[in-house]
Amino acid sequence: MTEPATPPAEEPSTPHGADLDDLVAVVDSPTTQQPGVRASLTRRLVWFIDHVAPWIDRLVGHGALWSGLRPGRRVAVGWIITRLVMLALLALPERTIINDVLYYADNLDKLNDGSPLTEVLKEYPLPVLLLLGLPWVLSFGNHVVYATLFVGMMLALDAAFCRLLYVRAGKQQSPAVTLWLASAPMMGPLMVTRFDIVPGILAGASVLLLERRPRLATVLIAAGAAIKLWPAVLLPALAAPAATRWRVVRTTVVSGLVIAGAIVWAGGLDRLLTPLTWQGDRGLQIESVPALPLMIAWAFTHDPWVVDFTRFITSEVWGPGDRFLITLATIATAASLVAMAALWLRAWKRGATISAETVGWIMLTTTGLLILTNKVFSPQYLLWLSPVAIAMVAVAPRGDTGVRRFVVLLLTVGILTQVIYPILYLWVSEIYWANIPGVMLLALRDLFLVGFVVYAWRRAWSETSAAAAETAAA
Repeated sequence: MTEPATPPAEEPSTPHGADLDDLVAVVDSPTTQQPGVRASLTRRLVWFIDHVAPWIDRLVGHGALWSGLRPGRRVAVGWIITRLVMLALLALPERTIINDVLYYADNLDKLNDGSPLTEVLKEYPLPVLLLLGLPWVLSFGNHVVYATLFVGMMLALDAAFCRLLYVRAGKQQSPAVTLWLASAPMMGPLMVTRFDIVPGILAGASVLLLERRPRLATVLIAAGAAIKLWPAVLLPALAAPAATRWRVVRTTVVSGLVIAGAIVWAGGLDRLLTPLTWQGDRGLQIESVPALPLMIAWAFTHDPWVVDFTRFITSEVWGPGDRFLITLATIATAASLVAMAALWLRAWKRGATISAETVGWIMLTTTGLLILTNKVFSPQYLLWLSPVAIAMVAVAPRGDTGVRRFVVLLLTVGILTQVIYPILYLWVSEIYWANIPGVMLLALRDLFLVGFVVYAWRRAWSETSAAAAETAAA
């Protein structure tokens, strides 16, 4: 993706008055073209991305109807309009996804019935009750009010991250700001109906703050891990730059001890471990990459495979081969942890020349490996990737089209994910005439996920090499 490539057809025209350097992705002219199927597919993918990117810029960037406003007002109007589009999607074709928010409220209501903290939403770390409990307290038991306050809370966090990107760009609408504006309609209402966006945004903010405020960046990651666990694997990457390493390490240790101690004090040792045991008891979620072989078999023959909604509030697939694939996923996850450790060690050795962008690539690689190898996958997991990737656009050199193309494609896959869930979810969760095309959409999304992780790994490995260190030092 970083190599320039010529599209097979004419180049897309640019918005009137826009500078190519200001577009979300740059269409470049190549000097050579590599032969082979892989190179051909890469060129076509780059061609597709470079045709999507200018349309993003036309709709919410330099070509938007409100682009004549001053930068601050332009970003504010863009944020309002794109969020209204997202809320319209929530109100009409995707209204069923509000059910998860109501699930949070139903479980919090158990506290009124005398249930202990240890038995409420135990699939999540205990500190999540502070996040989800705030709108519950203010709603006085009314679930409609709770859902409204929850969405409002997510929008407030979204607006804060947008402002952080805007300030980072010198109070201009940079490509990172434009991409964040576009992320709402492209990633869809999951942004405001799942709290997964919270650790995602905290991780993205840590990339923006790492060089200037490493301790705060570390606290943000630790806070994300306190409510969703997975950000914990980002901390070794955050500690890679030598200049800020020991400040990050010390803050990590202190934050970890405080959070773990508070959980044990409030809920006991068992409550510290329940999120892990809950995940361990789950089967193959139908959207996970390891489940794809069984989903393909189910789509064509149905029996003896079964897809059903489970007590884990997800749809899972069972049948011949399920235990084998779960074991394979466990082995793949263990292998991915070894690969992560090798990448972390490599980055620490090159710590003197590690930039915030490289830290971002390592974060995307580790998060992507967790998603790819896990027996569980939910659509909102894309929200773990998008804030970090867009933050990287803000810190990357202006000429780095690879990270911009990565984000454009990720947001495009967000549209595909909305089509799969919730719009066409019946196609993959019930016996239906469209099971085969539905599962083919799943396979296409999985293929993109594999591509994202492979590309992120190659970038992270390349940027932590001795050659990259010598270039940076020069």
